[in-house]
Amino acid sequence: MKKKDDLFIEFLLKWFKTNKRKFSWRILNLTPFQVLIAELLLQKTNANQVEKIFPEFIKKFPDPLKIVKTDESQLAETLRPLGLFLRRSRDLKKTAKLIIDNNNEVPETKKELMNLPGVGEYIANAVLCFAFNKPVPIIDANVGRIMKRVYSFPVKNAPSRDKNLEKFMQDLIPKSNFKEFNLALLDLAALICLPKNPKCLECPVSKICDFFINLNKNNINKNE
Repeated sequence: MKKKDDLFIEFLLKWFKTNKRKFSWRILNLTPFQVLIAELLLQKTNANQVEKIFPEFIKKFPDPLKIVKTDESQLAETLRPLGLFLRRSRDLKKTAKLIIDNNNEVPETKKELMNLPGVGEYIANAVLCFAFNKPVPIIDANVGRIMKRVYSFPVKNAPSRDKNLEKFMQDLIPKSNFKEFNLALLDLAALICLPKNPKCLECPVSKICDFFINLNKNNINKNE
């Protein structure tokens, strides 16, 4: 019998192969700067909205210099469909300038990344994972919800800053296929493990999920 962790990874990755969402930032061969841009645009925004502008955005603004040279109002207009466009354009200009000052290189450490405007724990780890191939977990409220349900992990109100959860997931994340693992968690949360009315009967990890097992126990007890 495999450990629960091994089964969780196996079931999740198998499901991801045929159910993953196909966004442009996952398919295109992006530079580290473009990975950072994608994560900043996805912040507090529906992924489908970002998909509508992202391919064109990185064609128009492929590097930090192009953003720095673009008028802030023009940049804001391009970002208008995402909302918060004035703040986004201001932060992107600052970020681009800082990267140019850093020899045109996106920082490769979490501490340095978090010095960039709008970059917190989640975005920093996402850039480390997707741009620099570091096996680090990317944790938001949605991923925290999965860990709480599957493992009964005591997730705090701000999962991305929960050091106990980060350590737990750092031990859990596979050393290979770590990018797919992180993306699979995001997709499972978006498609199956919903905040309300989760689709447990369609879930690839329901057999080992504490929440689903307890739900079934409670239903049996009610019927006895």
